[in-house]
Amino acid sequence: METDNFAGGGLTSPPADGPETGFDPHYLAAKKSIDDRALNRYVWTALCQALPETRSGEPANIVEIGAGIGTMLARIIDWGLLTGPATYLATDCDTDHLRLARRYLAAWAEERGYPLHWPEQQRGRLCTAQAEIALVFEAVRAEEMARRTETRGTFHLVIAHAVLDLLDLPALLPGLLAQLATNGLAYCTCNFDGATLFLPEYPGGEEQEILRRYHASMEARLTGASTTGRRLLSLLQGPGFELLAAGSSDWVIHPRNTTYSGDEVVFLHALIATVEQELAGKSGPPPSGLAAWARTRHWQVDAGTLSFLVRNLDFLARRRTPLL
Repeated sequence: METDNFAGGGLTSPPADGPETGFDPHYLAAKKSIDDRALNRYVWTALCQALPETRSGEPANIVEIGAGIGTMLARIIDWGLLTGPATYLATDCDTDHLRLARRYLAAWAEERGYPLHWPEQQRGRLCTAQAEIALVFEAVRAEEMARRTETRGTFHLVIAHAVLDLLDLPALLPGLLAQLATNGLAYCTCNFDGATLFLPEYPGGEEQEILRRYHASMEARLTGASTTGRRLLSLLQGPGFELLAAGSSDWVIHPRNTTYSGDEVVFLHALIATVEQELAGKSGPPPSGLAAWARTRHWQVDAGTLSFLVRNLDFLARRRTPLL
């Protein structure tokens, strides 16, 4: 994959915390293995059981909001969700992500021996032992997808992975879910729910204030962002919807014999850098001891002594009635 070889690569920059600038692709690639073990298997099993019933023999029509470099598409194929024909619309507001998704998926398909052809720049065809998938990549913001009328009521599945904390849920969620056909499914995963923990405990009270300020910065960007998980728990039980499954999808990283996987090292350094950059004078003076805290936590990653936990929630909901 030339200079865009994601596997084990270092970050060229830490992930940004907002939808305008996007996330570093090396971080997104590293995050896949952390997400793989975090995703709630009860919710995943419910999706696998519900999707065939939803399709009623039709080709699966799927849209992903915030597809990034294509890791969720790779995952759902590796995990056996799709059988038979399907269309997969991968959307993202970052055109570079979609460009890199072609490279990421090409390398992934080659490793597995899956034919993947691109008759057009943004359209591909992927064949596996179980499925034949028409791929469509489109650079489009979630706000625009929520307003679309020509695709309303047409999708069997909407996927939103680790992205809904960047969106104004009350304003956009109804429009996004209105893209679903009646009985269509919404699979919303790794939704942050207000808890971040680094161990061992940091001496003094600086870290408590740093994390409080970091969560507050999410709220300053978008009210309710730091508690997206619990908000979805209510919103997905609103009129016209049935919540089929819910469960935790916490990110938990700890060293094994003072070592981490390469993905874990990239992921941890990126998150520490993100906290420091977010609080380094963007909204007033930084918290006391921020730079020293970041140095210590980076050193602990290198020494293989840091553990980390973030609380997330996964959901699967079904659209029961048409939405206005």
